[in-house]
Amino acid sequence: ILDVFFQLYSLAFGDVAMWVYGASFGKVLLFFLVLYMIFVYCFVVLLYMVDKYYTDSACINVPVEGELCTQSHFEFAFELSWTTFTTVGYGNVGPAPDVGCYPIRLICSTEAILGMAFVSMCSGLFYAKLLRLLGRAPVTFSSTLCVQYGQGLAVPKSGALTNDAKFYGEEDMGGRSK
Repeated sequence: ILDVFFQLYSLAFGDVAMWVYGASFGKVLLFFLVLYMIFVYCFVVLLYMVDKYYTDSACINVPVEGELCTQSHFEFAFELSWTTFTTVGYGNVGPAPDVGCYPIRLICSTEAILGMAFVSMCSGLFYAKLLRLLGRAPVTFSSTLCVQYGQGLAVPKSGALTNDAKFYGEEDMGGRSK
């Protein structure tokens, strides 16, 4: 089962990587932003459902006292999700230190690891795209010109290729032959 998962994951990642190389920077940034929001909202729904129905709204530690309405509870779940996914961790919203909040802690730790993997994947793909763009050398080929780095070819002054012919570049600074 894990082998099939890794094959599907590597196939999908390869396709995404190839698309990133060919797409424009705006499309790639928009894609990463949408993917980030999808991940965060999936974890928001998971945190909200587990906290609301499994732990009776007691495991997301919020800075306000009293009973929370659904909108406020969802808002704090969103804040917990994005701060955990980006590993910012402001500290004002987090899993409660009470016993029995293990599911929320497990979800948050999984989200933090996936967030680090997401950031590294996005930055790696973006860097590879940028390197590919900046690594292109503007080369123009011509049938009449050959440019060579280094010493190049010696061209005789007399036009004849003999052992005693003087070549351009063979004189030292004083004008004497070598």
